[in-house]
Amino acid sequence: MKNKENETYELYQVKDTPECRDLMFLSFDRLSKLGVPVRGIHYNKVYSGSLKSGEDLDSIYERFNLYHPDDFRGHSLSVSDVIVLHKDNRDQAYYVDSFEFRQVPEFFADNPLKKVEEMLEDDYGMIDGIINNGDRRKDDDEKKHSVMDKIQEKKKEAAVTENNAPKPKEAAKKQEAELS
Repeated sequence: MKNKENETYELYQVKDTPECRDLMFLSFDRLSKLGVPVRGIHYNKVYSGSLKSGEDLDSIYERFNLYHPDDFRGHSLSVSDVIVLHKDNRDQAYYVDSFEFRQVPEFFADNPLKKVEEMLEDDYGMIDGIINNGDRRKDDDEKKHSVMDKIQEKKKEAAVTENNAPKPKEAAKKQEAELS
């Protein structure tokens, strides 16, 4: 039998700030047409609780529209809100849409490609929005090699310059000849 003690949920509502206010109550399709991803940085957590046996997205939606708990401080659950379920060792975010719930994995990431990059990158230091931009250690070796090439090149340039520079005795004789 599975342990249900750690199964929880959280409710998020769009922040009431000038930057986010226009996102409130928009359908998922409208957000998509505007090119705006559903990101956690646009939301405030307004409630969290433990999942009761048999509870699902529909029952959470019903409770937070008809039977608000006393400690709930948000508005009734509505379009543009996000429900996050923490169960079976997974976190899943769902956008409350007009007639359904849309799964929105991008809700968790500041960088929308972060989860994908974590699976595909050769090097976790390269989580930067560009998928699989290579093994950094290989790049470091190339940089070291190119620096050595530059040093050798500068040594050669210095040797050529030194060979072409007049010798002190020659320079003195040249000056004497010019003065006479």
